[in-house]
Amino acid sequence: MNRAEPPDRSRRRWHWLLLTVPFLWCIAALPLVGRIEFAFGSIPFLLVWMTVGVLIGTVCIGAVYVIDRRNGDLDRL
Repeated sequence: MNRAEPPDRSRRRWHWLLLTVPFLWCIAALPLVGRIEFAFGSIPFLLVWMTVGVLIGTVCIGAVYVIDRRNGDLDRL
């Protein structure tokens, strides 16, 4: 009988905490950033903030993917 190996409980996936960065960037800090009236040229600061948040979120998700792939965690899904 061929059983799938149980996940190793001793392995920590601390890199998954990177996935909270986009949430904190866009949701938790939004009330603080919404008060800023500064604009880059004719672009409001809030639009710049959200655009940078999308880029940071993409980098965080990509980093988690690369780390999981290197550790072989993608094969277990």
